[in-house]
Amino acid sequence: QPYEIKRIRKICNYESGHYIIARELGFKTHGISIIISPGQGHLGGSIIEPCTPGIQDLDSVNSYIEKRVQVLYAGAIAESMNTQGELDNDYANNEWTNGGSMNDHAKIRELVHVLRNIQFPSTSNENKVDEELKNIDDTLIQKSAELVVERFKLIQGIGDLLLQKVESNDVENVLEEDEITKDKKIYE
Repeated sequence: QPYEIKRIRKICNYESGHYIIARELGFKTHGISIIISPGQGHLGGSIIEPCTPGIQDLDSVNSYIEKRVQVLYAGAIAESMNTQGELDNDYANNEWTNGGSMNDHAKIRELVHVLRNIQFPSTSNENKVDEELKNIDDTLIQKSAELVVERFKLIQGIGDLLLQKVESNDVENVLEEDEITKDKKIYE
């Protein structure tokens, strides 16, 4: 049972990481939900509303996509951190390539390609394209990691609130927006 609680806590931190970094970057949030299925992983989501009303030019599209990629990266980064707030890069990389973050990573890959095309529209050399993709990706991972580390106590606090909701498997557990925002001591 201790392993199961540790795993569920990591999953709660994962969803909380998406949620908190979305709020930090100006996205509107609507709570978090999670379903734990033993042996099959989990199904969860931070309910995040895209902040698109201000998109009027390529600079605002670029900014929006950069923020969205950071939010997508934040889940696995938050999950990979230990209780002292130390990041485990290998764990996060494994989540993006083999674990529960593969869907997030597929979205990230597509969005990073769009960013590269916006930022470097005339590059045609394949090696240069790969270098530009890597630089954009590395920069956004770093930005996301810095935010997660900076806000990890808050991420843990929200993750713990979600963990308290998990009473049984295969049942949707919801942490409503007002439950998150009413607990002001978490934000201190």
